[in-house]
Amino acid sequence: MNDIASFDFAGFSPAAYEQQLHDEFEQLYEEGCDRRRMMSISLHDRISGHPSRVRVIDRVLTRAARRADVWWARRDQIADWALATPDVTPTVERLPAELGGLSGISRTPLSAGRAVGATP
Repeated sequence: MNDIASFDFAGFSPAAYEQQLHDEFEQLYEEGCDRRRMMSISLHDRISGHPSRVRVIDRVLTRAARRADVWWARRDQIADWALATPDVTPTVERLPAELGGLSGISRTPLSAGRAVGATP
């Protein structure tokens, strides 16, 4: 959930954003009984840093924190967990960025043009 997308149009209030965050969390929480789910909230100080919006975030996170079985993690922690548990982490084999046509530089070493982790 990105605050820019929510507050970028007229008539959208902090109360509506709170409901949207709450509904998003509850839906993902229910789905999480059967499969992994992740809720990501992107916040920008110039948008969500307003006092009324800070209160919204505080209330939403306080309610979510009451659920003892929710894992609070940064994206790097999620990536570390996924790499440490390949037996339960679905993966997609693809070429490193330099060979597969994606922009950017791959953080994994090139392996003679093969997808990282692929069998020779």
